[in-house]
Amino acid sequence: MKKVKIGFWILVIAFLLLLGFQNKAFFTQKNAFALDLYVTDTYMTKEIYNGVTFAVCFLAGLVLAYLSGLLERFRASKIIKQLNADIEGQRKELESLQTELNAHKSAATSVPEEPAVDEAETSEAAATQVLR
Repeated sequence: MKKVKIGFWILVIAFLLLLGFQNKAFFTQKNAFALDLYVTDTYMTKEIYNGVTFAVCFLAGLVLAYLSGLLERFRASKIIKQLNADIEGQRKELESLQTELNAHKSAATSVPEEPAVDEAETSEAAATQVLR
């Protein structure tokens, strides 16, 4: 998957370079921007290359996309920490329940049972009662 991602970005960069090279006249042309707030005089910027304008807009988009992803990563890391804490708590509870179950099992097996009576002794006792 990593190689596919690298290949994809190489294709995107190659496409952008091809677009820029084939439209060199447009990107080297200069334009000035105007801002009129109707309260003050019109503000005019210096003439800027169209290529610079496109590059600034592209980089601003990358920064905004990164920042929105950063917020999601912070939220996800907080949720992951909470879920790991829940897992650890449940693991401790499971261990305590397991030790409690083992204690109950050992207590049940340590209770002495009635002594086992051999069948031979039982049959001899029954025979003596019949003879009497």
